Amino acid sequence: MRFRFLLLALGWLIHLPGYSQTFVYHRDYARLAKEATNPGSPGYYPALLQQFRANASLTDPQVWALMAGYTSQPDFAPYKDLDTERHLYRLNDEKQYQQVLDEADPFIHRHPLSLQGLLEKSYAHHKLAQPDSSEHYLRQYKRLIEAMAASGDGLSAETAIFTIGPTDGQVFISRYRGRKLGSMGSGRDKQGNFLDILSVQGREGSAESGYDMYFQIQPASSTMLRELRQKTR
Repeated sequence: MRFRFLLLALGWLIHLPGYSQTFVYHRDYARLAKEATNPGSPGYYPALLQQFRANASLTDPQVWALMAGYTSQPDFAPYKDLDTERHLYRLNDEKQYQQVLDEADPFIHRHPLSLQGLLEKSYAHHKLAQPDSSEHYLRQYKRLIEAMAASGDGLSAETAIFTIGPTDGQVFISRYRGRKLGSMGSGRDKQGNFLDILSVQGREGSAESGYDMYFQIQPASSTMLRELRQKTR
């Protein structure tokens, strides 16, 4: 059933028109992060977050600004979030759907752009026959994935896809693209920004070969390094 649910989630996305590369991390991220703190800017984080939570229409640049703004929030701790996200996944796997909702509500309130958190919450609502609530959170998950897909083709370090979570690239490949992951590595772009480099396996029974995809995770990496430095002081 989980696989069928994911196919339904994917079906809305796989027919989207192709996007051109319009987001360049070293050019755009700092500007968007600055705009996110300006109440007079269309990229103001609190206003964008309110619209996002209401499933109001947001352009891709607005979602990128939302993502950039989120990375400067006190609750932004993407590597710490992994434990909770994996815990919610296990609870859904164990059919503890109400417990997922009980634990996901405060987590999503503090971490509103967690791809895994949004997907697990939507799935739990789905299994509890609460379609409106399930669709509400699924639409937020889809909008983030859609904006990620618009940020770059991910086929080179210079066209890396903008992400804010350390496993967002894995979610993108396995759930959005519906492909199997191969090896996982890391690297840097020409500006020294940290990248996840994930191998996408070729399709079974096809002559298509595998290829690498690049994901920009500098904000998550910077946060992790800052936390490590604070611990060693």
